[in-house]
Amino acid sequence: MNKAKIGVIGAGWWATEFHIPHLQKRDDVELVSVCKLEQDQLDFVKDKFGFKFASTDFKEMLDFSPLDGVVIASPHFAHFENAKASLQKGCHVLIEKPMTTNSHDAEELFRLAKECKKEILVPNGFNFTHYMPKAEKYISDGIIGEIKHIDAAFSSSLVDLFQGIPLSESEAHTFQPKASTWSDPNRGGGYGWGQLSHMFGGVFKISQLEAEKAFCFSVPSPTNVDYTNAISVRFTNGATGSFSGSAFVPKDFGGTFYITVHGTKGTLYLDMEIKRERLLIRLNDGNEIRDEIKEGGGTMAYTTENPLNTFVDICLSKEVENHANAEIGLKTVKVLDAIYRSMKSEKVEQI
Repeated sequence: MNKAKIGVIGAGWWATEFHIPHLQKRDDVELVSVCKLEQDQLDFVKDKFGFKFASTDFKEMLDFSPLDGVVIASPHFAHFENAKASLQKGCHVLIEKPMTTNSHDAEELFRLAKECKKEILVPNGFNFTHYMPKAEKYISDGIIGEIKHIDAAFSSSLVDLFQGIPLSESEAHTFQPKASTWSDPNRGGGYGWGQLSHMFGGVFKISQLEAEKAFCFSVPSPTNVDYTNAISVRFTNGATGSFSGSAFVPKDFGGTFYITVHGTKGTLYLDMEIKRERLLIRLNDGNEIRDEIKEGGGTMAYTTENPLNTFVDICLSKEVENHANAEIGLKTVKVLDAIYRSMKSEKVEQI
């Protein structure tokens, strides 16, 4: 059996709790090499998951043996350097969101992936559900007409994480999230980078629009990263957008994620909050289109297993659709970059 040879850079909390166990479930994956900065933790991960090679230096890790794909789950600020080196080695890359923490780096990765003829996949789990591609098709087929306005929100119970306090949900996990990844403003910390990458990944997936300018107010955490985001966006087609982010949600709730797209022929409602799940279109002529989302099938069922499976299939040269590709990743980083500039300037910023 042909196996996808996979390496992992950044074998911390998320990778060891979710990504690597998902990869282990497949019998067509070979876990070849792994990188983690802390030697004792690296040794533990190597032995626990059966990697052939391990190093605290990601460049050395990439040199051990040829790889088909690299999973990058390092801290946000390190994504660019890790992904660039992996692409240059001829690997497909799965890059945890956000793809990078500035537009210039995202554009370079986008260009490099094209040059190398390799795929970038950002594991936005919502994009790989059954309902997100359906919503995209309704819009691309012109069912709701030309998009004029998008209203979306994403909220989650992460007040602890964005002030540098250990995440309570991770107490029983192998590792805990690094506080600096989420709560350091100089290392890609903040709710926008950490969570709204999910929201904008979905928005750009289903709408295929591109942002032109953005404005944002926010509430700062004690470490001076954004707890909340109140965002206005103008898109290049002239449409407007109103977007909300908040870390202030009770634990064990699952949070809120909805996207409402208003067009000239009707409105599409995609809601993933528990007990409100729906994909509904209301048309100007009075007709409705409904697609079922089972209760609990939205935010409560979030997983990155589907993106991981797609990534492995890409590495095996199978024909699959990448629902969170380099273009979506780039659009997401570009709007978030402008949002963070706006928080500082308190002015509208160009994308």
